[in-house]
Amino acid sequence: MLGRLFGTAASRQAKAERKAKQEEEAKSREQMFEAADESVARALECASVRKFGAPVANQLKAAEWDADNASKVYEQLEVAEPLSEQEAATMSKLQTHQAGVKSDPGRFKATWTKDKQELLAKLEMRDAVSRKMADLRATIARSSEHLEFKKQGDAMLREGKASLERNHVAEPRKNIPLMREAYLKSGFVRGEEAVKMLQGPMSIIASTRVQAFWRGVEGRRRAAKIKWTKDKGRLEASSLFLALDADHGGTLSREELSEGLAVVGYSEEEVEQVLGHLDADGDGEITEEEFINGFREALATKKQDVGGG
Repeated sequence: MLGRLFGTAASRQAKAERKAKQEEEAKSREQMFEAADESVARALECASVRKFGAPVANQLKAAEWDADNASKVYEQLEVAEPLSEQEAATMSKLQTHQAGVKSDPGRFKATWTKDKQELLAKLEMRDAVSRKMADLRATIARSSEHLEFKKQGDAMLREGKASLERNHVAEPRKNIPLMREAYLKSGFVRGEEAVKMLQGPMSIIASTRVQAFWRGVEGRRRAAKIKWTKDKGRLEASSLFLALDADHGGTLSREELSEGLAVVGYSEEEVEQVLGHLDADGDGEITEEEFINGFREALATKKQDVGGG
């Protein structure tokens, strides 16, 4: 009798210890879930931080760290692995069964066992976690892509400034459309301000070149009354073409020519007259040969002396 009493007491104590252990484990799992969920929330917040529309590098790095930390905790909790097709199908069936229990308990409740309930809870948890982490990784990936575009734009801006310090305008002119596109893709709202940081010095360099050549042409023409001979005329026209063709592309766009002539004093009306003479085939691009052949006639349209100045 006494032995049975001691046995019963020991059994009750062991049962209480198991219950306490289970409660402790459940509490620990709950705390781990909370910590992982907080990491996910922080990661989303950091990945969403923008400065002038573009992601911030250190914030994105923090987001990646928090995402990795959350992933490790979810792995420890055995809920990180996405569901297989078979597991997804099982979850769908169990959810249907659960819905049946709610709508028609008399028919479905008897077969709605504890094992099925626990299995559904595990599958739903894994599905929710995997979706949450997939969304987080996608958000970080998008921000990383935007940041990479921002870095590309910044690199072209630095290279452009370095080229302009050497009075080289070809590379910056070529890269401006690419830089503008990179900043646009990054979301950087001050991309046009960055572009103007190159366009301003480029305009000054190109204008200085145009004026230097133009003054040389006009000064020599007035002083020596040079006629438009084949050799000397081609030389002067070719020099001015090269001055206007700052990117050394071999052709002038109507925009490039218009900007260059405006710098040395042409009015809008005179610019249009010159363009009409020089763009012989009307394709919007002026070759050096078109420029040389048409420039003698174009000079006659100039109404004001822009050689001094």
